[in-house]
Amino acid sequence: MPLSVCRIWDIEGYPNYFFDADGQLYRITPRGDIKPGRRTVKRYTQGYVLKSRFYSLSQLRLMLRRHDPTDHPTGF
Repeated sequence: MPLSVCRIWDIEGYPNYFFDADGQLYRITPRGDIKPGRRTVKRYTQGYVLKSRFYSLSQLRLMLRRHDPTDHPTGF
């Protein structure tokens, strides 16, 4: 059963990671599957691991960009 989510927030520098409207992190695998991410705690700081690097919530907030869906390929 494919997972249906609405991509709302993109993460700058990580095109395969995104947040939905509920604030849940998702990752697109090389096979095209959508996998949910887990919030983790490192010492006393909450955050997420993106490509084996930990980002706190305050660091991620600065990297978020609103998703802009386009119907045409880039450059046209």
